[in-house]
Amino acid sequence: MIARRRTGLSLVECLVTLAVVAILAAIAYPTLRAIVAEQTVTHAADRLAASLALGRSTAVTQLADIVMLPLNGHASFDHGWQIVSIESPEAPLLVVPLQDRCLRVESRDPRREPRRDTRGGGRGEPASGIRWTAVGYSRSEHGGFHATTFVVRCHGAQRQVRLGAQGRIRICRPNIDHRNRERDCD
Repeated sequence: MIARRRTGLSLVECLVTLAVVAILAAIAYPTLRAIVAEQTVTHAADRLAASLALGRSTAVTQLADIVMLPLNGHASFDHGWQIVSIESPEAPLLVVPLQDRCLRVESRDPRREPRRDTRGGGRGEPASGIRWTAVGYSRSEHGGFHATTFVVRCHGAQRQVRLGAQGRIRICRPNIDHRNRERDCD
């Protein structure tokens, strides 16, 4: 009689393989989560910087005051933002929704832009926002030009998007880019 060799894996071999894969996955998860958070923050900061540049250029080309506000129904930029003209706030020029639950976008500007509610005759709850004049400068409701810093966070990753009074936009990473004087975050 010819003896046949059995091929395949035993139950013990399968369990050992699954245990090794589980250990490797547990080791890799924090690193993978940090990489995804970095990419999420970088993408959101880039979209914010592009929106700020668009708001400024739209104000200059249309010779009108333009405002960037949080999406309707939200008090912060965590869910996204919209760019609207002061003359027609009911028709946004740009709407940028943010879908990631871990993403936090906050403005470090202590001043508040009044929210333009189209149903309430222009009155509504206050929401922080940016207003550009027809010459492209960001303007405070209290008079004078001002700069604003947005902080974009997701888990441990962070970026700062800085808007200067004359429209210059810079993106930096706190605790990494602070050594370079030109890209100082604070």
